[in-house]
Amino acid sequence: MPPSPRPDTRFTLDDFMLFPDDGKRHEIVIFSFHDVVEPDLLVITADQLDILTDKNVQGAPALVVEIQSPTTRRRDQTLKHRLFDRGGVREYWLVDPDRNRVRVFRRSSEGSFPMALEPSLDSGGVLTTPVLPGFVVDVAVIFAD
Repeated sequence: MPPSPRPDTRFTLDDFMLFPDDGKRHEIVIFSFHDVVEPDLLVITADQLDILTDKNVQGAPALVVEIQSPTTRRRDQTLKHRLFDRGGVREYWLVDPDRNRVRVFRRSSEGSFPMALEPSLDSGGVLTTPVLPGFVVDVAVIFAD
């Protein structure tokens, strides 16, 4: 007997809207009807204002920042990285307080999404981004006690 088809276990936006206010983390940045996440920080630039709605962001932000923890590290590095790549995010920062580093993935002119920078507290350096011209932050400030 052939195996029965596996049901689609992804939640839709309609499902998400029915979640109770139970104090648990639920994701809310909408890339598609089946791809709904909530980054720790996101930046929408002036040329993207059409993705903002009264309830949420419906599209790829210019910059997404995730603060990693032992419980989110794997999801941030794999699932979310692939989603943000596929969705068209221009830049993705993984801030890792346990390792005192920031990994920056930046959209290239060819469309790929490689790691562009990895400044750390040990190596020093600053974070800049073409998404926010003039923005500069010393990595030491990010990981200051």
